[in-house]
Amino acid sequence: MPDEYDTTQHVERTDTGFELRVESTRGTGTRDQDTVRAELRQEEVPTEAQVATVTDRVEQAMDERRAHQPDAED
Repeated sequence: MPDEYDTTQHVERTDTGFELRVESTRGTGTRDQDTVRAELRQEEVPTEAQVATVTDRVEQAMDERRAHQPDAED
């Protein structure tokens, strides 16, 4: 069964440009919950490709984290 992630993306305009925040969470309990966050700050609005790259990296980090903490179902 594949892991399901709740991933959110938020772009905010700041005084110095734009900030993209991506956060992904898996699990619901205190002991089995993993969260990965990433931020991108730049002067221009992030392109769809940049958003996709950051999102992919967050999801890869989630997969790596789960590999080190496998589910107890065996």
